Amino acid sequence: MDLYTETMQIELPQHPISSDQALRNRPIPFTESKAKPLRSLNLSEGVRAVQYENGNEHVFYENTGQHTFSLYLQGGYQTQRSDIQSPHGAPGLFCLMPKDSYSAWTVGGDQSFVHLYFCDDYLKRLAMETFDLDPRLVELPLLSFSRDQHLEAIVRHALLSWDWHAPANHLALEQAINTLLVNLIKSVDIPRRAPQSSLQGGLSPQAQRHLRDYVEAHTHRQISLQELADLTGLSQYHFCRMFKISFSETPQQYVMRIRIEKVKTVLKNFQRKGQKANLSQLALSAGFSNQSHMGRVFKKLVGCSPGQYSRRI
Repeated sequence: MDLYTETMQIELPQHPISSDQALRNRPIPFTESKAKPLRSLNLSEGVRAVQYENGNEHVFYENTGQHTFSLYLQGGYQTQRSDIQSPHGAPGLFCLMPKDSYSAWTVGGDQSFVHLYFCDDYLKRLAMETFDLDPRLVELPLLSFSRDQHLEAIVRHALLSWDWHAPANHLALEQAINTLLVNLIKSVDIPRRAPQSSLQGGLSPQAQRHLRDYVEAHTHRQISLQELADLTGLSQYHFCRMFKISFSETPQQYVMRIRIEKVKTVLKNFQRKGQKANLSQLALSAGFSNQSHMGRVFKKLVGCSPGQYSRRI
């Protein structure tokens, strides 16, 4: 064996990654990251928007109870998924992390982005009311760095351009977010119909229409669960299960939401006429036990009191 051959066979020393370096490269939950919230907006039914700044770290998202829509505003050119092969980020690109998904990310240099958090039931009700979609068909895909100019325009011009801290803007901001979600549903191409055999459970379309009409006509009084179940010929237990599948909320939640929508309509009508509504009388006419009861439910679903809502219209 000559010197050259022997030299080539010498085993080079290994330089394993130190435990400190491995620890630094391990992704941490986004909720524990150094991402800096610049402003945040909390709306009704758990819908929330946050504008962030971040840079140079490893994070992961593990959504358990909500969906996350993320749009890059500035930077992001060195950011990419670390759990799979993916392209890099850039301003105007969006990511979608649906409920129960996992994704890990290498965050590059300084960047800013906005996150929109929303629950599955909220999205499904919006799809049902806007497109008459069966809630069981509404599923969001895991997307990394997609582009949709319409979604970007809604975020930049209908969401970010408002002062989030001014209560008077919250109705316009809620409308902007709903417009964003409606267009998101359209962009991910959710099928409008599926073979009935592939859908398990739920109420028939005829039963759903009957229940909607009945609740609309009787919100001025108390509506019992047995009363609604009798309309479908089901036991209370079976009716509640089938109702939740078809409407993405419980019968009680649905009735309360319809009542609150009627209250909002009345308040808008009074405001247009320059008049002040009698909230105590309005509460009784909408089927609430008293004004306090209406106020609690209204604030839970709308995010403010009926009086504050009137001033924001």
